[in-house]
Amino acid sequence: MWITTTEAVLRLADVHLLGEAQAKRVLRAGLAGPRHRVGSAYFYENERFEELLARPRCSDEVLDRWRPFIARIGRQRPLDLKATWEEQATVVAGDWHLPLLTAFQIAARKPLPLVATLGAWAVFTADLVGLERSDLRLEPPGDWAADFTNTWLPIENGPTWTMWGAPVTTAPRADPLSAHYQAQVMAERERRELSSTARLRSLTRE
Repeated sequence: MWITTTEAVLRLADVHLLGEAQAKRVLRAGLAGPRHRVGSAYFYENERFEELLARPRCSDEVLDRWRPFIARIGRQRPLDLKATWEEQATVVAGDWHLPLLTAFQIAARKPLPLVATLGAWAVFTADLVGLERSDLRLEPPGDWAADFTNTWLPIENGPTWTMWGAPVTTAPRADPLSAHYQAQVMAERERRELSSTARLRSLTRE
């Protein structure tokens, strides 16, 4: 059986809470298998697509054990999942401009496991062995990488990178791919609106 691009995007939005642009990037990258063109439309094998949706969440036990550097693959990084590891590493490694504190943390823990994600799915792994100006120095990963194969990571939308287990100053959120994430986002939005309304009333009384 086959599934159209439109249907696949809707499923990704429903099951994994991805926006249209991000869902299409996931499909174009080949995470759901190769696309097949029929006329002006593109189709995907439904079985391969369902296998992608069925990939498990990487457990907190694994994440706590390895405490990886997690890098998001943004639009500016055209990662080809069919390319060699070296070719992918070139795309992932360049132009990060990390804070000095993060550079010290990497130097203290090197080699540090690096996991790159696309739409929260793990798509590339490497040993992060240092920095060269704004570029990451990467080497092929060790045996730890098997723990991240065919999984997705519970990281919230926003930052282009994070170090699992490092201290954070923002309040934790539900997993972006969980059923609770949207409800929490709506609750936060309502709290901000109520706060704004209360402040406006206070200023009006004054």
